Amino acid sequence: MNPHHQSILRRIQAAEPGRGQTTQRPEHLGTARRWYGLKNDQRRRILLDFCAAHKDLSFDAWLALIDSLYQGESYEERCAPQTLFRKYPRYRRRLSLAQLDAWLGCLDGWAEVDSTCQTVFSDKDLLAGWDNWSARLRSLAAEPNLNKRRAALVLLTAPISQSDDERILDLSLELIDRLKAEKDKRITKAISWLLRKGVKQHREAIAAYLEANAKSLPAIAARETRKKLATGKK
Repeated sequence: MNPHHQSILRRIQAAEPGRGQTTQRPEHLGTARRWYGLKNDQRRRILLDFCAAHKDLSFDAWLALIDSLYQGESYEERCAPQTLFRKYPRYRRRLSLAQLDAWLGCLDGWAEVDSTCQTVFSDKDLLAGWDNWSARLRSLAAEPNLNKRRAALVLLTAPISQSDDERILDLSLELIDRLKAEKDKRITKAISWLLRKGVKQHREAIAAYLEANAKSLPAIAARETRKKLATGKK
């Protein structure tokens, strides 16, 4: 185990479970992995403290730490890279998409996937390397691994709300079309989420897409997107 990983894990293990967390079960997170009962804010604070103490962490050390965390036995370890991606943006932008793809293969369940994919990579990240990103997202959407298929959708939820670039919209709708026949909630809810996020920058296009495709979309996606368009609320 990476030595930085060891120090982070010791803090995770020493932390008191968050109030109410001890009465919950990790199955609601979509994983059967070991779970220490920490709230997200508790885990984030441990990682923020690490980042503050290691501002001079090298790119290679950053990669090695994240790789080690993704091999961890607990839910908290597998979610810890989220903060490391956010706090070292210069390294995140150097990251090989092949490496990201490999790490996504270490995740299980909606919560672990979302910790890496939700609001971590921005519209600027994607647009700066659009050809590589669009090819990788199409590849993820075609994966046998359901968690990677969810990742393909969730990785677009922030960019589609941040940019009016039609390439992001078009790719989002392309991947939704590819996956909309699936029944697993990890996919149906991600489709709903992506469509609703698209309303901010692409309201007319999302409304037109919904009108044309409502019958073939998951019911939850059609229902929640209509509500978003009508009320502006989730």
